[in-house]
Amino acid sequence: MPAIAEISTLALNHFFAQRAMRAFGAHFDEALRHTDVNASQFCMLALLHLREPLIFGDMAAQLEMDRSNLSANLAPLFRRGFIAAIAHEGDRRKRQLVVTTEGRKAVASAMIPWIRAYQDTFAFVRLIDLDSMRDLFHVIRDMKSFDDVNDASRAFACPEPRLLLRID
Repeated sequence: MPAIAEISTLALNHFFAQRAMRAFGAHFDEALRHTDVNASQFCMLALLHLREPLIFGDMAAQLEMDRSNLSANLAPLFRRGFIAAIAHEGDRRKRQLVVTTEGRKAVASAMIPWIRAYQDTFAFVRLIDLDSMRDLFHVIRDMKSFDDVNDASRAFACPEPRLLLRID
């Protein structure tokens, strides 16, 4: 078992990593404050602009979000008319998402502030191996599903053998 000092150090590392990511996000949100979108909305619009039309489920997969979380994040973009849903040609049950003219204007208005915010943080960002961060995210995400599989397999496993004593 690790000593409390080791655990404290790990906890502080975790705490400051969380704070750094929040500050990073807040920096971009502040840069986009005078635009029509926040940083998360800009990223979603930029992805959709790049790959449209995009099926809702495929967008959730590319952003590695569950569908309900993506739906909640897209709701303001739908309400403001920045994105629209159109029927899929092959399967009318599927929704394809597209950026509207208003959405393109919102992306355009946020582009320069976004680039400036990125340039402000470039010295920091280039010190981070973003591919490793993405890999770490995938490992942590997959640990949950691995734990779920292990829990399920334990539930169906044979019980541990017990020594039975017979009294005659």
